[in-house]
Amino acid sequence: MLLRFATAGLIVGLVLAGCGRDEPYQRTSPLPHEAFVWQRVWTPEVRDAVESTGMEKLHVLAAEVRFDGKRPVVTRIQPHWPSLLRFKDRFGAVIRIHASAAATGWDQDASDEIVRLATSIRDQAAAEGLGHAEIQIDYDCPVSKLRDYTRLLIHLRQALPPDTVRITALPSWLHPRDRDLSILDLLRLSPGYVVQVHSLHLPRDGGLTGLMDLEEARAAIARAVEIGIPFRVALPTYSCVVEFSEDGHVKDVHGEDLASGFSLASERYAVLDSDAYALADLVAEWRSHAPELLQSIIWYRLPVSTDRLNWPAEVLPKITRGDRLKRGWSVKLEPNAEGVHEVVLRQEGDAPDDLPREIQITSVEAADGLRGYVIHGPPSGTISLWLPQPGRFGRVRPGEKVVAGWIRTAGSSEARILR
Repeated sequence: MLLRFATAGLIVGLVLAGCGRDEPYQRTSPLPHEAFVWQRVWTPEVRDAVESTGMEKLHVLAAEVRFDGKRPVVTRIQPHWPSLLRFKDRFGAVIRIHASAAATGWDQDASDEIVRLATSIRDQAAAEGLGHAEIQIDYDCPVSKLRDYTRLLIHLRQALPPDTVRITALPSWLHPRDRDLSILDLLRLSPGYVVQVHSLHLPRDGGLTGLMDLEEARAAIARAVEIGIPFRVALPTYSCVVEFSEDGHVKDVHGEDLASGFSLASERYAVLDSDAYALADLVAEWRSHAPELLQSIIWYRLPVSTDRLNWPAEVLPKITRGDRLKRGWSVKLEPNAEGVHEVVLRQEGDAPDDLPREIQITSVEAADGLRGYVIHGPPSGTISLWLPQPGRFGRVRPGEKVVAGWIRTAGSSEARILR
């Protein structure tokens, strides 16, 4: 699964403005919610999340495949099968295929390897009491290699029962191409394919960033409707941390795990995350106006209590139920042992939220900013703490406090959030 924000007002327009219609779609059927479980090790916390979720279907990472030349290297992931028993016949197993597979051209040997693997995973799921598992192929195939990829899908459809195999599709695949039917051939082999509208978008000029580009998402959904084959949409719940080298190039991306001692103090990091408030607005709109071709939403990935790069566990159920998420920040001046007052922000909303951009404080003798905040305007009197790079640290979880700076007061100082 790859790592792909916009304002809430624009994101709601995704269904209203796309697809060339004058009026929004009027949806008559329910819009199911499903989720990916992407952990390689099924800890007790992962088991708890799976056993307590209200998702209608789970898609579990079951294997990863890369190729060393033509030689397949397969890693099997073993779920805790008893935790999944209540998802009998509502269970999908995902095979993640590395980009190195492109070099095989999906010849007979490479295709046979995936067929054997898919058959083995499906048989194991049935033996564990999960019934007829869907097999999902998560392979970010280069556009130029889609015809080769079609060969693999044909092999899989011939070897497995009908309606068993689904694929994940990238937005770049869906652009119209004259006389190029490879994407149509591919999608016809996989009705119910998953459009993945999230991936890595780096911050520009210190601005806000995230894991969805609205224009790309709008174009992808509109094109999927034009193509006319039923599809699902994968939406992000996760965050990723991008580490830059000294020359400003991307050095590493942490998208699925973050060590407990990992610090973002260095300026060579940026956090890209998903906007729960905007996505809640989107889902509320889709509930009434999504096209019928959109079969379900699949959330990547199911929140787990120990997952530092994901929403808190209580956020996703609120969105899937249609609850309205409340925003809220407070600011207080709290004295500390050094004889100054700390400017303490508290996040009081329902979901992770962006830090306030500007805090105004009166009656100040001296001050300095912390956590990315800087003094804007004169250094004394009435000052503003300004956040020039709001995307540096990512969104703040509900209940968390952030010290935005310190002041030495010249009297009775007051602080308020301007924006």
